[in-house]
Amino acid sequence: MPLQQPVDPRRSERSCLTKARGIAAALLLLFATSCATEQPVGPPSEDPIAESGRPILFTSVRFGSYDVLMMRADGSAARYLTQHEAHDLNADWHPDGHGLIAFMSNRDGDFEVFVMFDARRGLEQLTHNTAADGLPRWSPDGSQILFTSDRDDGDRELYVMRADGTEQTRLTFNFGDDSDGGWSPDGSQIAFASERDGRRELYVMRADGTDVVQLTTNEAYEGRRVVWSPDGSRIAYHAYRERNADIYVINADGTNETRLTSDAATDRYPIWSPDGLRIGFTSDRDGDDEIYVMNADGSGIVRLTDSVGLDILDSWRPH
Repeated sequence: MPLQQPVDPRRSERSCLTKARGIAAALLLLFATSCATEQPVGPPSEDPIAESGRPILFTSVRFGSYDVLMMRADGSAARYLTQHEAHDLNADWHPDGHGLIAFMSNRDGDFEVFVMFDARRGLEQLTHNTAADGLPRWSPDGSQILFTSDRDDGDRELYVMRADGTEQTRLTFNFGDDSDGGWSPDGSQIAFASERDGRRELYVMRADGTDVVQLTTNEAYEGRRVVWSPDGSRIAYHAYRERNADIYVINADGTNETRLTSDAATDRYPIWSPDGLRIGFTSDRDGDDEIYVMNADGSGIVRLTDSVGLDILDSWRPH
């Protein structure tokens, strides 16, 4: 079976927020430009998938561009939420689980953060600049959105804004990239990946950007998608430790790092189930990127998608 082994994982991961000049076929963040027919999500109260028990958002490439889709937690009944010639990806449910979905799109020529409403209200663009803005994550109370941007110094830094796009505030200030942030369940901390010491490691900081603490110290490259468990005790992420990526968890204080997958393929982009009992992830172990789910200890791996295009896991509806 063909394996997607990144020759330079650092360069591959950095492609997610570059100036969008092409498509890196093996990775999640691939870019193009705009304009086709939009098919936004219908009102949750009228959507049998949304009412079927905490469905999953994912990004898929099935007809040439990246689009946001929704499916049941068992992988069934997938349907499009966006259908656009530009690339729409990295979707995140609003914490109340209804209506609002944040995502990134390059439909205005470069990547910006958008919010998707129900079918009656369409989309709203929250960021407007010539830099690359993306990887949005709602705060636990839904009042703010954390995102990554290269707007100031050319490298990626973490920013936060109000849910309506106002008061955009920079949180990190470093020569190396700071990106891929995720909120703790109580909203008091943010976990993220940083290259500030010359290698990509995991860190946590207060939600205002102060009191930064380094969690990992490895020669390997710590990958994207840093996510807290629902109880706030652990953080999941992927890392390149043996020439390919695997899923790891670590205690929120940096202790007890545990490797959960050990397949020869590339396993990336973990998310926790709302009850904390399972972890979803993306893997190319069966030939191309598909979505899988496993128990939180790494056992019981089950494949959820089987398509000719790439499927990348984004977000599990919290309620």
